[in-house]
Amino acid sequence: MLSLLLTLLLLWLFFKLGIGLIKIIGFLLVVGIMFFFFAYLLIPFLVIALAGSLLWATLK
Repeated sequence: MLSLLLTLLLLWLFFKLGIGLIKIIGFLLVVGIMFFFFAYLLIPFLVIALAGSLLWATLK
């Protein structure tokens, strides 16, 4: 519920500042792509790198 209120507040603020709907949709699309990248590609890679470095440190 809080995220819905925050979204509505941001949309209202963008319209009050004169930012158009196309820019809002573009911004949300870029944020979604960045979230997808960090959540599904970068975090598992970092976990694998951390596990490998811990394994290397314990076997060294």
